[in-house]
Amino acid sequence: MPQRIVFFLFVQVLGTVLGWFLLPAWGALAGLALSIWSWFLVDLWRARHVIRWLREGDLQSVPAVGGLWGESLDRARRLVRQGAQQVELSQRQLEAVLDALQAAPTGIVLLDQLGRIAWSNQVAAGHFGFDMARDQMQSISNLVRDPEFHSYMAAQVYTHGVVLQARGSTPLKPLRISVHLHPYGDGHRLMLSRDVTALEQADAMRRDFVANVSIFGGYIFPRS
Repeated sequence: MPQRIVFFLFVQVLGTVLGWFLLPAWGALAGLALSIWSWFLVDLWRARHVIRWLREGDLQSVPAVGGLWGESLDRARRLVRQGAQQVELSQRQLEAVLDALQAAPTGIVLLDQLGRIAWSNQVAAGHFGFDMARDQMQSISNLVRDPEFHSYMAAQVYTHGVVLQARGSTPLKPLRISVHLHPYGDGHRLMLSRDVTALEQADAMRRDFVANVSIFGGYIFPRS
């Protein structure tokens, strides 16, 4: 800033002196006025280029302007570049997290405040029959039409989950999934799903086995 003021005064003095030598009567005043206006127009030209660049923000085409405007432009360029690098780093980290969630053996669905699907991995898409190219930002209640799930959503008590039929389940080949919602952030919800078909079948076999043993034991050891 001091150099800018000194240079501005130097331009005025130089214009006044040159005007005095060229036209002693009014030359000094004319030279002073011309130097001020020349300074103003050059400064305005520099400011115009800086403002245009700030609007476009293209790091590949930074205008070459000197003085205070050039220093300000250089600092702005560095800040923009740092911001772009930070955004790129955050994007890579987000993609790494989503890749990890995509590889998870559990179905994962991210719901926004309105219960719309913000993101889903392939496991959850298979459980519920989602097509993310078509169903992203669709309401989960419109896609999962199980009455138990609607009651679970409406109760908003997420201390436990609910077991539902998976998409593609048939009487000959039942598919059962456990669904559990976890609230997070500002009204967002994380929905986890896992296939419990084998667990339910194993539990049913255990109950049948215990029942059969009890019946068989009653024949061998009748109660008196």
